[in-house]
Amino acid sequence: MALTQTIDRFATRPLNEPQAPRNNVIPFPAARVRLPVTLPHAAHELPGTQLRALLHSPLGVYVVSTEADRDEVRVLLDIAFDDLDFTLHTLISSLPAALIGPLKRRNANTKAR
Repeated sequence: MALTQTIDRFATRPLNEPQAPRNNVIPFPAARVRLPVTLPHAAHELPGTQLRALLHSPLGVYVVSTEADRDEVRVLLDIAFDDLDFTLHTLISSLPAALIGPLKRRNANTKAR
């Protein structure tokens, strides 16, 4: 059995014909959350080793700020709510010593600091 179709059905429209209006599309930005993470310094490793591992992992794109202290490094992740499962799974598997803080909702209008 052969499939047949006519080319007239897929004819292009003339260039001088106006395009359909596209003002019926309303963008809905994804909800964003802030996730604080604390990376403790281990006595047997160089300072910043865990931070370096985090920044070079797939989670590095979510880091919006870091703050180094004598005993720890505090990192703030800005993630889409849809990426929360991936982020937590990757964080726990790659940096098991990290302390994960509480989620805080971020407004879509607020710029990442």
